[in-house]
Amino acid sequence: MTPEQLATLKPLCRDEAAFQQMQHLLNQMLNHEIQPLEQEIDRAHFAIAQQQTLFRVITRLRQSIDLPTLFQATATEVRQLLQADRVGMFRFYPDSGFDDGEFVSEDVDERFNSAIAQKVHDHCFGDQFAVHYEQGQVQAVADIYAAGLSDCHIQILSQFQVRANLVVPLLQGQHLWGLLCIHQCAAPREWQPIEIEFVNQIANHLGVALQHAELLAELREEIVERQQAEQRIQELNQGLRQTIIELRAVNRELEAFSYSVSHDLRAPLRSIDGFSQALLEDCQEQLDTLGQDYLRRIRAASQRMGHLIDDLLTLSRVTRSDMNRETVDLSRLASQICTELQMRQPDRPVEFEVQPGLVVEGDRNLLQVVLENLLNNAWKFTSHHTQAKIQFGKVEDSPIPVYYVRDDGAGFDMAYSDKLFSPFQRLHSMTDFPGNGIGLATVQRIVRRHGGRAWAEGAIEQGATFYFTLQDEEIHP
Repeated sequence: MTPEQLATLKPLCRDEAAFQQMQHLLNQMLNHEIQPLEQEIDRAHFAIAQQQTLFRVITRLRQSIDLPTLFQATATEVRQLLQADRVGMFRFYPDSGFDDGEFVSEDVDERFNSAIAQKVHDHCFGDQFAVHYEQGQVQAVADIYAAGLSDCHIQILSQFQVRANLVVPLLQGQHLWGLLCIHQCAAPREWQPIEIEFVNQIANHLGVALQHAELLAELREEIVERQQAEQRIQELNQGLRQTIIELRAVNRELEAFSYSVSHDLRAPLRSIDGFSQALLEDCQEQLDTLGQDYLRRIRAASQRMGHLIDDLLTLSRVTRSDMNRETVDLSRLASQICTELQMRQPDRPVEFEVQPGLVVEGDRNLLQVVLENLLNNAWKFTSHHTQAKIQFGKVEDSPIPVYYVRDDGAGFDMAYSDKLFSPFQRLHSMTDFPGNGIGLATVQRIVRRHGGRAWAEGAIEQGATFYFTLQDEEIHP
């Protein structure tokens, strides 16, 4: 109480002893009741200041402020509120095993050295302490020299003039990004529970900022990748447009070449064949047997040359013709072709087996050419057998539809299977099986235009099976 208040009360006492006793009682009451109230008021003021600081941190988070600015502003406000000597954000180097890092932001009393950008190496932290900090552990040390810390830990703290230390983890999701460090450098300090709780709340909000920063970095990286992808697409489109222009020019040249082959080469071939025939008919008596044989060979060669030209033009048209996709019943086409083959040689004992219901999407005319070539080959290469069986069907239990034409005829040596689909490549002599070797090349080109592939399996005198697909196997799930 004030002296004036005591002077007012003194006349009410009977003597000096009574006055002293009353004064003692009043002081006891003040110590037991008023001081706790004053302490409670101080705690209330601190709590208000704490909530104001938290509010400002959260407000900055909502403003999408950059991370360094947020760290710096938070360090300044936390140091002012706690009256600490240093508040700093320490970041671990990625892939360092939590043994290395540096302070990336701080607010420090001018009496003490800055810790910014000073590299820290603690070979014990990663092995012994990182896992505990990832689980939310807090370190509150009142005096580093009286807390039983290891010598290496004390050495690291002392280089920053630390005497009392309060450390809470900065978590980026479940990952330990770094540490929020509160340093008292001038003297030891007992950290109060309300202060520890406050620093924990600050660290939690900074963790949210770290997650936002990570998501923003990922978003920016994705945007850059998309922009680069769009740039590549534009470059590819430009290249594709140039390729299309070049292909059109090539196609025009091919068309001109085809016209030249069709007209300019046929005329001299017809002349060679015609004059050879005229010589045989008109000058037969002047020619001996050898001369007549030569003329017959010239005629056969010119006629074969004509057939080869026809086959080349057919192969060229298959490659350049427009695709008209529609629903095609392969089973029906195969049955019609088998019926025509049987009608050509009704006396041949050939068993046809066509699996019903094989319907696809493709160009009807081109797919008919595929089946005609494969079934004609099967018919031809079974001609030396007294009985034969030709099958058309689809492979069971295949990820994508695989169709086949199978026969039990002459077959082929698998060692030469790579030549089967090349133009004019033959594995049998002309005397055994006639043909120009263009049919399977035509099949392969048509199948490729549909997005599929063709291949074959066989063995000599044990038949052959030709497979084909009509879609890309790589894009199938």
